[in-house]
Amino acid sequence: MKYDCLNFRLFLLLFLILCGAIAVPAQYKGDPVKRDRLINTLRSKQFQTRDIIQVINENGVDFRLDAATQKQLVAAGARPPVLDAVRRNYRGDNRSASSVRGGRATGGDSYNALLDDAVAAYDQQRNQRKANELLQRAVNLQPNNPRAYQLLGFLNLYGAKNFNEAERYWKKSISLGGAAVLRVTHDHDGSFLTTCEGSLYISRNIVRFESDDNVHTFETTDANIKKIEVNSTLRRLFQLRGGSFKMVLGRDDRANWNFAPLSGKTDESKMIIRLIGKG
Repeated sequence: MKYDCLNFRLFLLLFLILCGAIAVPAQYKGDPVKRDRLINTLRSKQFQTRDIIQVINENGVDFRLDAATQKQLVAAGARPPVLDAVRRNYRGDNRSASSVRGGRATGGDSYNALLDDAVAAYDQQRNQRKANELLQRAVNLQPNNPRAYQLLGFLNLYGAKNFNEAERYWKKSISLGGAAVLRVTHDHDGSFLTTCEGSLYISRNIVRFESDDNVHTFETTDANIKKIEVNSTLRRLFQLRGGSFKMVLGRDDRANWNFAPLSGKTDESKMIIRLIGKG
């Protein structure tokens, strides 16, 4: 009798699952990342590698990582960990049970779509107004999500050339656990004769530089920064980039890192120092 009762319970559980009466936990939160969207995001240089990987892990991708696709992703700036995340998270034709409810996308998917469209509007269409409108909608949708503020900072600095607004949005992003993203030139020889370009990511207690060529990447904590300051006027006269600043690291990191903002403006370097919390 006990055996028959157990079988009946198992049968009932299976029946309810098949009928959709019991929600099966889904591996992914929302709609899968599309290849073209990922390529655009990589090219924009507006997100850290770890941020991109997090989105891929949370949502999966709708394409296989074949040789041609891998070549496209690498050309766009994908690092090996991104390729590995894509390889592990191919979803095929499967969709998350939580991604669509009643035939409509959930708020999380709408937020991600707004960010994707904003990046495309700014980078491809050169439409700053549209990008700003999309990001403001994203802020209204999820006011405690840092990623829209992060992009608004980027848009205001490099699009509108508004330093004050850029700093305001980036401070909001950092306070919510996000980052500020600034494009910089990294000096290899003290005079900027040999350089590489990359992105400087400033988050709460962490500063990370990712060179576009993936050679001079480093990460450090705020506590490990012994000194960060704008280079002296005399030193800047002998350099080929304006507005340069240096970062002196402690502990086992003996290198002094010289950077210059792509704008060449000292005010941008000062803003970087304030965002790190050393100004």
